[in-house]
This record gives sequence, structure tokens and C-alpha cells, in this order.
Amino acid sequence: MPTQAILPKVLNLYASWAVITAAVDAILPPDTQPSDRKNYIERLAPQDPGNKVVLTEALVPHLASQGWLERFCVELISRSQTNAVLRGILSNQIAVNADGVADQANLQSLNNKVQPFLVSKTFFEGMEAARYRVCAIWIDDPYEPGFKGTGFLIGADLVLTARHVVERFLVPGPAGDVALAGAEQSLAFVFDYWAPVGAFAVAAPPSGLRVVRLVAPRENPPAGRWLEWSSMKHPDDGRTHLFGPPPIDQRLDCAIVRLAERIGAESIGGGGGKLRGWQRLSAPVRPPRPGSAIALLQHPSAGPQMFDKGDFVDSDPDPSTRLFYSTNTNGGSSGSPCFDATPDIVGFHNAGHPSAYPNRPTSLCNQGVLINQVIARLSVEKPGLLLESSAVFGTNDGLWSLSDDRQKPEPVLGRVDFKEAAFAMFDSHAVQRVLVVSEQNASGVPGKSGKSFSTRILRAIARRRPAIVVEFSAEEMKEFKSDRPEDFLLELGRRIDLGEMRGMPEKPTDERQRTRWWANDLPAWFGRLLEDRAKNAGLTVSETVIDRTTGPAAGQELVLRELVWIVIDDIHKSPPDGGLKELIAGDDRCHGHAAGVGTGLEIDALAANRSYSRFCARIYKSVQARCRRLRHDWHRSLEELHSGSSFCRWRGRPLQR
Repeated sequence: MPTQAILPKVLNLYASWAVITAAVDAILPPDTQPSDRKNYIERLAPQDPGNKVVLTEALVPHLASQGWLERFCVELISRSQTNAVLRGILSNQIAVNADGVADQANLQSLNNKVQPFLVSKTFFEGMEAARYRVCAIWIDDPYEPGFKGTGFLIGADLVLTARHVVERFLVPGPAGDVALAGAEQSLAFVFDYWAPVGAFAVAAPPSGLRVVRLVAPRENPPAGRWLEWSSMKHPDDGRTHLFGPPPIDQRLDCAIVRLAERIGAESIGGGGGKLRGWQRLSAPVRPPRPGSAIALLQHPSAGPQMFDKGDFVDSDPDPSTRLFYSTNTNGGSSGSPCFDATPDIVGFHNAGHPSAYPNRPTSLCNQGVLINQVIARLSVEKPGLLLESSAVFGTNDGLWSLSDDRQKPEPVLGRVDFKEAAFAMFDSHAVQRVLVVSEQNASGVPGKSGKSFSTRILRAIARRRPAIVVEFSAEEMKEFKSDRPEDFLLELGRRIDLGEMRGMPEKPTDERQRTRWWANDLPAWFGRLLEDRAKNAGLTVSETVIDRTTGPAAGQELVLRELVWIVIDDIHKSPPDGGLKELIAGDDRCHGHAAGVGTGLEIDALAANRSYSRFCARIYKSVQARCRRLRHDWHRSLEELHSGSSFCRWRGRPLQR
């Protein structure tokens, strides 16, 4: 992590204001009142509340004085899934100079490794899910404790790693390895290790890290029962790529261990939400071909989780069991999962460059074990493990607490409709675009059942998803004049760091044309800016649009992998009017039906109570009927609104057919 003096400069250069405020909100004590949460950072520098440079320079020392700085950086990493540069800086993967500027050589290396994959929807989503299933393996050695390897979940409570990582706790026998009792006190599996930490203690791990122990031993007779299956290391592993006896397919350097908790079946955060899951081992995968990609999620040098991508070079002769690749590794990487471009698990890392194999095509390659060999052995020796691994798991476990701190939960009682709708709207293809929370549902204990609490729920759901949440208060909405809705977009762009917002279409003088400019041209222009931002970061994919009524493909659609949520609190106190109402309503055509549809906020609503059910049904029917009353109905709903907060989501636009 950058020093305290440099961190404000890094934040100014690489972190959006929306992400910074969300990270601060997440680490504030649970009993912080809503009035104190609001504009928390701005109050640290009241003399210049609109100056990001001044605010970050005040924020960082304040967080350090409260002991919150490390947690703040962890939250930034979690909320910056689409910002590879910021994540790399905070995890010490990318160096910065005294001005907070990232090293260009590191950036070029990062682009070379990541950019080809981020344009792939399947790789992006697969690796994002996989990183929560990878753990660092801690050994509490009395002489040299530390992180000694990497592992990954293949079942709810099953971790696969290289056998040599845990071999000190195994005794080879005629029927295979025997697990030593006592290892349960020495081995720990640490998940969610994203940023460097200081002194690490298993009994009191730093905030944000999830530590899981091995399953308890048998008492009579005393014996470890944590080892489910293992295969010894080959004597030539790490020495040469010409393997002698014993048969290499019988020496896979693999261990599968049983944890004390079913962490794979739990949510990623302590408060619920997205499930962790595991890498399923079911059917054999296609072996990689020379020149194809091999990517590793690993904990090299006893540090936080890192990503590296290289090329598959070769494998050992038939029967193929070892993979040789150019992907970078280091001590502590053993047991790391190896992914292809799909991304499927194709193996796990178990050795570095061979020490006695000079001047050969693979002399500078690192080595892994083909996962197909493990699957083949398990199908004969331990088929039950494959059944466990192939079990289907869900994706969400609800959200029961705003805090990830299991010792200090902030319960979320009720709000079922809101949570379900928010989860659904994180799908890029979801038709619904707006949620309305009414005043009637906002009564109760301040900060625990109000509309502001709904915003915190949304931020909690967005924490581990590629999303930005931007909040506007009623007071802020009053500042935007009805005949200058472009000011709203300019402020929104500033908060999400769109940079110079050039190319705004010229404002017409004719009143009728101005209505179209507000409702169509401005949203289309802003959407193109979002697209350009996403394209530059490799966060877009082009998907085929299927006409559900006729079946055949109807063209290509550009989908942004990062969603922008706009929260307008207390919208009833300053309802949008004139051009601002036209702008928020966006394009009057329903998505995916008319050729050349432009960007816009395609509106639907969630009925927070019965008073909105008629409006919701009307909107739903209009979409189903492919009519163009959407904007009219949204305007009418705004006029009827007596209370509430609006939660809007902006997405990409269809490409020209």
C-alpha cells in the first residue's frame, strides 16, 4: 500500500469520488447516525468541500488517526473490481512515484496481461468469481511461521493444493498418506487476502480476512481426519522436465483437505450477499494448446492474491501430466489454480523453473499438474469427492447485514422486495431500471428503516460487484435548473471521473427540438462517454440480441460490465421538472425493439407499497406490449409522487443494426 503521504495523490489520480465515498461509508461504525454519514468527508475540510485534492489530503490522515486506513484500502480494492490500476497500486503490484503516478513499465505489463481477457465476458466473470475461492495457506511453524502456499476450493469445505505445501503433516504409509493429529492447530486457510498486512496472527487476523481451520481430529484413537486424498510429489518435479521412474501419472503432488467450515456455501461477505462457491471438478477439460493462455490466481512471496497471465508452452510426453508455461510465479504460488481463457481449471501450479534442465525450450517455464489426471485418479479412488465437487450451488445468499464484520453485524430486517429487485437489476439485461422507496416504508428508527438505509443496502449489495453508486440529495437536486439538465450530467460525470466531457450536442433554440435534445440527444451523448470509458478499460462485451418473439438474432448489443447506479434521495422534496424530467426519463422507446435505439434510462419501478402497484403494472405492460408510453408514464408517476427515493441504473446502448 502507498505511504500515507502518497495515498491522497493516488486517490486523486485513480479513484473516483463515488468509490471513495462508498468505501468510507462502509467502514464507519454501525451506530453512526445518517446525518453524520452524509457528507462525512466534506466535513473534514469545510473550507473547501468541493475540492477533491483538499478532501483526500484531509481524509487519509483522519482515517489513519482512527485506525481505519487499512480497512479503507481493503474496501477500495473490493469496490474497484473494474479499476485494475488502483487495485494493483493498493496491492503493491504496481509501483508509484512520489507524486502518486503509476510506473509506466508496470502499467504496460498489466495491460499486456489483462487487456486481452477483459474483453471476454466469460473470462471476466469467471475470474471474478474464482478469486474468492483462492486462499493463502498459513503454517504456524514455531521457528518460521508464515504463508507457505496457495489453495483453492473444489467443494464447500474442500481445498486442493500441492502436497508438498502440507507434507510436513503427512506420514507416507503402505496404503497412502496418514494425516498427523495436531496439524489442525498449525494449518490455517486464509481467504480474501487482497492487500498487504503487517504482523499476521491466526487468532486475531486483520479485518476483512476470512480464516478457516481444518476439520477436528478423531479422539479415539487420536488421528487427523482432514486429509481426504493425496498423491506424492515426483522426485523430478522442479529438477527437470524429463521424468524418470516412478510413473509420473502416479505422482501428482496433490492434496485435498477437509476444512472445519463449509465456507464455499457461505456468502462472500459476513453480512450475506454473493455466495463464494467453488471450482467444480466434474468432467475432464480440454488440454491447452501451445500458445494458448494460462492464468494463475496466486499468493506469491507470502503476499496478497495476485494475478498473472502467460502462455502455455508444452507438456510432458504421453501420458501428459505436467504443464509448462511462461506465467510468472514465486515461492508461495504452489497449489495455485491454472486457468485457460474459458476460464476453466486446467491444472494447479507445483514447481518453478527446472534446476537441472538447461538450454531447452521449457528451461525457463514454470510447471503445473494437469487437472484431468487428478479427476481420473479420484474417479477410481475417491469418487465421492467428485460428487461433492460437482454439486450445483446458487449465486446469492440474500443480504442480512450491512457490515461484513461478523462480530458487529448491522441487521437488515425486511426490505425483501427492495433487495430482490436490486439483486435482479445487477443483471445487465434486466428490464427494470428504477426502484422507488416510499415515505410510508421509511418510518421507524432513524437510520435503520428509512430511505437512507435503503441506500446503504444498495451499497452493500454493490460492494463486490462491478458497480458505482452515486447519491444526490434533495438539496443538490434543487441546484439543477429545469432548463439546464446538462448540469446534472456534468456533475454525474465528475463524480465518476469521466474526465473531459467533450462533444456535447449543441442545444437547439426551438422548444420542440429542445425536448428531443433533453430526452434523446443528451442521454445518447452521456451513454457514449460511458461506453468510451468502459472500452478504454476493456469492460465491454458485444452480445447477440435474440428477439424472444421470433427467435432469430436481431443484431449486436454492447453491454457494459460496470453499472452506474444513481440514487436521488427524498425525490419528493424536489421532483425533477422541465428538461431534467425529460432527461431522467430518457428515450421514449422500449429497449431492443426499434432500430438505432439510443442510450437512456429505461424506466421501471418497484412498488414499495400498494400506492405504486398500478404504476408498476402499467410500466410492465407497456414494455411487454412494446409501446412508447414509457416516458409519459414515468412523467406521470413523478407528478403523482408524494414521497420516496429513486434508485436508477444506467446501462449500455444497443449497437446500430
